[in-house]
Amino acid sequence: MLLEFSVENFMSFKEKATISLIPSRDKEHSENIIAQGKGKALNTILMYGANASGKTSIFKAMTVAIIMVRTSNNRQVNEILPIEPFAFSEECVNSPSKFEFRFIANDGIKYVYGFSADRHYIHEEYLYKYSSRRPTKIFERKDGEFDFTARESGILDKLVQMNTDNKLFLATATMWNAQSTKEAFEWLNSGIDTYTDLMNITKDSVSAYQGDNAEEYLAFTEELLRESDINISKLDVNIKKSQIDPKLLPFVPGIVVNGQLIQPKEQNVLEIFATHDIYDENGNIEKRIKLTIASESQGTQLMIFFGPLLRDTLLNGKTLVIDEIDRSLHTTLVKYLIDLFRNPAVNKSGAQLIATTHDTSVMTLEVFRRDQIYLAEKNNDNGESHVSSLDQFPVRKTENIQKGYLIGRYGAIPFPKAGDII
Repeated sequence: MLLEFSVENFMSFKEKATISLIPSRDKEHSENIIAQGKGKALNTILMYGANASGKTSIFKAMTVAIIMVRTSNNRQVNEILPIEPFAFSEECVNSPSKFEFRFIANDGIKYVYGFSADRHYIHEEYLYKYSSRRPTKIFERKDGEFDFTARESGILDKLVQMNTDNKLFLATATMWNAQSTKEAFEWLNSGIDTYTDLMNITKDSVSAYQGDNAEEYLAFTEELLRESDINISKLDVNIKKSQIDPKLLPFVPGIVVNGQLIQPKEQNVLEIFATHDIYDENGNIEKRIKLTIASESQGTQLMIFFGPLLRDTLLNGKTLVIDEIDRSLHTTLVKYLIDLFRNPAVNKSGAQLIATTHDTSVMTLEVFRRDQIYLAEKNNDNGESHVSSLDQFPVRKTENIQKGYLIGRYGAIPFPKAGDII
């Protein structure tokens, strides 16, 4: 369960920016609060803002930090790290970017993990555990020097030599079976998923539809489509063999046997078909028509690809981060997806959704608490982005926040200038 994420000096964020899911003192909408262990958190965060305001940047920061943890053990010595510091300050360009997660892991305990890095070097890294009200240090790292508590030093000291300057010690220690880092690593590895582009959503969903639990994923998505009032009764996923175009052979990898290059002549092609039921005037099924997924609308395709992600998240109590959840979707479907996380009968495992959107129709205090609405805004004079929650504004509980946002009361909207552009 994610409690907070912070980033500093990354893309459009020069100063520290934080997304917090720790509930404020607001007593409204208790259904929007979930509990795990001794911690409580919001089940949903929506972020609004103008185009190029920094919404995607903060989601990319989260993605980069998680990818760095997950791929650390595969990183080669001197491999470049995916760091993009704030570009409009010479001081920032030459300084490391900073990332920090606060979360409740699967053991029900709160952890704080963070690191700072440039493109070549991990400058700082730390992991703390809250077994009580006070944090317990697991390890600290600064400019190549490590510090462990007496309890951990006997185990972790020996693992420092297994690490390199561009690898995260959290991943290295866990790979070498250090129990003190395992729970934190496992949550960052499998407890949170972030998506900032449609390609990765499609890739992960297709993988699920091809895997061992394909039938469960398909059944869940079919029900999702029915509840969304989309006329698809069944999905079929087929993998067929297809001849490789001879013109593409120079780009197809192969193996060399006895000095001869051997390349495959066929490739696997994935096909997804959607079955539509056509009814007669008496309400009976008259015929069934199969269409390829390419024949469906972009919104329908997106719902099909959302299916596996939603099933995994809701079933396992994960945190799902999606940039532009409203792309190609009707506003009622956006609300439907959000309500899956707000409904305790559906969200039984304490899953969380963090999403950016431009859909203001769901921006209402009848559904959300003020601390669930975030606003991203960029200062065009210096290129710096900032984020804040609506809880930081003097907003009355009865206020029409959609109207207030659209007239610019809270900022974070564009102000186009009318003029002769031709």
